[in-house]
Amino acid sequence: MHRHLTPLSLAVLACIAQTAAHAQSTATTQLPAVQVTDTQTAPGSTLSLDAPSATGSRLGLTARETPASVSSLGAADIAERSLTRAQDVAVRMPGITEAPAPGNGGTSLVARGFAGHNSVAQMVDGTRLIVASGTITYPFSTWPMESVEVLRGPASVLYGDGAIGAAVNYVSKRPSFETTQREAFFSVGSYGTVQGGVGLRGPINDVLAYSVYLDAEKSDGYRALMDTQRHNYALALAVRPSRDLNITLSADGGVNDDARYFGTPLRNGVLDERLRRTNFNVADAVVKYDDRVWRAKVDWQASAGVRVRNETYHLTTDRHWRNAEAYAFNAAGTAVNRSDYLEILHDQEQTGNRFDAAFDGHLGGLKNRFIVGLDWYRTKLVHTNNSPYGGASTVDPFNFAPGGFISPVPTIPGRASELKTTALFAENALDLGKQWKLVAGLRSDHMELDTTDLRGGVRMVKKYSPVTGRLGAVWSPSEALSLYGQFGTGTDPLSGALSLPGGGNTFDLTKGRQVEVGAKGAVPALRGEWTVALYKIEKRNLLSRDASNPNITQQIGQQSSTGIELAFAAEPVRGWTIDANAAFLRARYDDFKELVSGALVSRDGMTPTGVPERTASIWTAYRFLPQWQAGFGARYVGERQGNTANTTKLPSYAVFDASLAYDYSRNLKLGLSVKNLANRDYALAGTANTRWLLGAPRTVQLTARASF
Repeated sequence: MHRHLTPLSLAVLACIAQTAAHAQSTATTQLPAVQVTDTQTAPGSTLSLDAPSATGSRLGLTARETPASVSSLGAADIAERSLTRAQDVAVRMPGITEAPAPGNGGTSLVARGFAGHNSVAQMVDGTRLIVASGTITYPFSTWPMESVEVLRGPASVLYGDGAIGAAVNYVSKRPSFETTQREAFFSVGSYGTVQGGVGLRGPINDVLAYSVYLDAEKSDGYRALMDTQRHNYALALAVRPSRDLNITLSADGGVNDDARYFGTPLRNGVLDERLRRTNFNVADAVVKYDDRVWRAKVDWQASAGVRVRNETYHLTTDRHWRNAEAYAFNAAGTAVNRSDYLEILHDQEQTGNRFDAAFDGHLGGLKNRFIVGLDWYRTKLVHTNNSPYGGASTVDPFNFAPGGFISPVPTIPGRASELKTTALFAENALDLGKQWKLVAGLRSDHMELDTTDLRGGVRMVKKYSPVTGRLGAVWSPSEALSLYGQFGTGTDPLSGALSLPGGGNTFDLTKGRQVEVGAKGAVPALRGEWTVALYKIEKRNLLSRDASNPNITQQIGQQSSTGIELAFAAEPVRGWTIDANAAFLRARYDDFKELVSGALVSRDGMTPTGVPERTASIWTAYRFLPQWQAGFGARYVGERQGNTANTTKLPSYAVFDASLAYDYSRNLKLGLSVKNLANRDYALAGTANTRWLLGAPRTVQLTARASF
């Protein structure tokens, strides 16, 4: 650790000491705690401009004070919209869409022209979940969540490598010393779906408080091999020996026996409606995840203007896939050829510690908030598989017999990887006056990735030292309007975080930079809020072929995106709420060459694969009687390119949802929800002209929610 105490580090430490002393003598108010609070914003709003955001900044800034695009949705609104899967909340935010597949855990997201876990980071309570071979499998249930928050644009300065597009933070419900809450839900729905959960939290005495959130789900699925069983838990105990010190111990996790569906093959490039509910996987297929997280948090208000926090955590993940994953019709369109008989296991551990100290005081007579911290973690992965993946079969699609898993290669450990990261970060917010705020952040990472081929004995080690930062300003000429601008940088890996970029140790991380300007405002007459954001992101150091020698790969490529995001939430009349957003972008490969059939082909000017350039979402609800409320939602995702040549496309789609809720009593609420009201077939992801991963058909769910 001593090798990280550079002159810059020593200067920062000296600044800490000086700021702490100044804060001790001059500060009169405590740094506000980052927690969910009631605000005067419109009910059902994803904006919540006046609520502190734990995701947009570590300084407790509100969304209005943050020079970036921040959105959130709380537990009550998540329940109103009947969103039970964690990522389903994120895709209701401006410009966020999904690109799920069983291979990425079904959780991959797309933001601002960049797709996948390597560009859209996901966290639980601010703790980054490290990507293993492009996969994240936790969290999957919204029941234990207080809110879901999204920071769009490069977030590497806050959360490290792999967050050029956005960062999504799932905020958990935790022990409360103020009130006792007891709640439960039970639901039944289409295709034999049954869900239920119980949640308890409150004080035990003046020193101890607890929270217990348990839920489970079972479903037969709407096609063969899509039956699921899920169990989720979130347990915590808070110890408060004094009003200034809070220690929280928690254990979260879940077991997910997931659907074994890898897509529906297209016949001559068209979906055959007779095959919409056919699953072409093998009968003994497996998709199973087991995630566990243990954490210990310490929050100490050391003095009036000094707050110290520390979190230690350990995450373990076991994953198992055994499937036939590729299906394609033969040329005659009479049979389906199956291949890619893959069996893969992940044995992953992540251990880390994050420490920060925050100072709330004055600098040169101006109000100043400053935070500095150290983030350390180590991730280990043992990747077991049956590579090189063999096995093949041909089946009759209209008289389908699934058969069993076959592989000429045994499943044995193939790779062991270890990633060590130590990062020093700092963030500062300076009030230049009543109307101006300057916000800056800096992060320096020291990363070492050690990968060993367990079969060939080859070991590769690569070190990275990225430095990322952001600088922004907010001008608030009135209480109803804020204008902001920001410049930020970030980094992404070229492949999964526990794989060496490009398969070797000669390539560096990709680098990104963003310029963003925007406005945030209120419409008091409508109890409304609105935001507008314009941005341009450039991502450099992509792998591209050398124009003079197509056999040589160089890290010279670049892609970019330019876009605008709009959001509006209001309650025009009492009882009628509306929350809407839209995003428009232009995503392009600026400098990208690839080898096709031995020849070098330029993809300059093409749109990256899997990225929609038009998205929109709306949810509106109306309480038409004291005990009744109706809701309606729509979500639109534009077409996405199926390859880098842009010769195939995944079609656009629109999905409509509806709900009806009845307050039987103060403590019992009944709700009926219908998803995909029009029962449309649509492609969530896939290979554009070969195979689609279809979204769910129309589903109906009846839910009872009780408090006691």
